[in-house]
Amino acid sequence: MVRILLRGPLNVSEITCALGLSQSNVSHSLRKLLDAGIVIRKGRGSWAYYSLNRDSTLLAKILESISAGMKEIENYETDILELRRCYDKRKSEAKEFFDRKASKFDEVSYLMPDQEAYITGVINMYPAGSTILDAGCGHGELVLRLARSGMSVIGVDQSQEMLLQAEKRVESDGNSGNVELRIGSAEQLPLDDSSVDGVIAHMLLHHLSEPSMFFKEASRVCRDNGRCSVIELTPHEDSDLKLKQGDLWPGLDRNEVRVWMSFAGFSGLDESVSDDGRVFILSGKLDERNFYG
Repeated sequence: MVRILLRGPLNVSEITCALGLSQSNVSHSLRKLLDAGIVIRKGRGSWAYYSLNRDSTLLAKILESISAGMKEIENYETDILELRRCYDKRKSEAKEFFDRKASKFDEVSYLMPDQEAYITGVINMYPAGSTILDAGCGHGELVLRLARSGMSVIGVDQSQEMLLQAEKRVESDGNSGNVELRIGSAEQLPLDDSSVDGVIAHMLLHHLSEPSMFFKEASRVCRDNGRCSVIELTPHEDSDLKLKQGDLWPGLDRNEVRVWMSFAGFSGLDESVSDDGRVFILSGKLDERNFYG
């Protein structure tokens, strides 16, 4: 159970599916891990996800040992295969949602925080002339802002319908010469190694089946000293967001995101939180490539 939680938070149903155990067995084992302080339960509304406790120095060392030797634990290949199926199911559900809702997505944008309070500050972190990846570009609003700021932009999204909406916006704005749109997953980016100066993930992670793995890809495609910026929702209990925006996660813990970014080689992390507390921003530069697992 600890081994599969190394890849990221899971709910009881997903753990049950991945390990082929009964729900009562999983719940009983999770209770023991909770009592020992090895896992943390994070509940938001009707959602409850379990993740590993990385705050303790001792536990962090234990988890590091498990990570290093996890292939030696019984049933490794089977467990990882079933875990991948859980993640693929999440990914498929998210893609189907955005393909279905692409043309009407603006109608529910009022549910999201006002990006005018923070987006200019993020864009200003990147000098004109940079090549920037907008991961999970959606209908292209940030792509346009970056292009208007004198940058070359690659927008990637897994939804073909969303990319069609983005293409229309870019063409009507007259900035198509600075923009390239590609279909692909943020967890398997369709870019060459060391090909961009920066990566921006704006309201992306809470849609990803396996958010931690995005940073492995961000590290791969960034040039040395390239910057990665994450703009994300803090944990919330707004059920309308999950239902109408297709969210897989009810916001993310920024401390956990910091760990993911650090493991991926992004250091000197700058952090800020919006005045209303709904949004956090983390940004750092790539100085080494050492992502776990």
